[in-house]
Amino acid sequence: MRWRWDAADQTVRGTFLPAERHAGYEGQLHGGVISALFDEYLGWAAAMDRRSYFVTGELAVRFKRPVTIGHRIELVAKVGEARGPYARATGEARNEAGLLLATAQGLFRGVSRERALEVRRCLRFQPGDLDVLAGGA
Repeated sequence: MRWRWDAADQTVRGTFLPAERHAGYEGQLHGGVISALFDEYLGWAAAMDRRSYFVTGELAVRFKRPVTIGHRIELVAKVGEARGPYARATGEARNEAGLLLATAQGLFRGVSRERALEVRRCLRFQPGDLDVLAGGA
């Protein structure tokens, strides 16, 4: 996934186009796929807010409407509270018409600086990608 940082409202944003291989029931995105998407982009919101990498401690997803295969969804995440090594993040997924499809909240724990540098070495950055350890987009 490719995410973008919106400095104006301090959010991480991304889009996803569900394909047939992502289906649970016919024509609908599997709940595990949207949960994985939430896990990823809520974690990136925590990372951007705190300028380090995080691991997931808790993730709660509420499914509001079915996500239709073949229709793009927009994902938005933001950190709400950050204390010590912990950060809480919230997010939502909407369809192209703006209808709320799902929401999520999670608790994330920052990793040590040494571990963050190890993680960074494993990432493959492309032009325009976010490097939280380098201070931004």
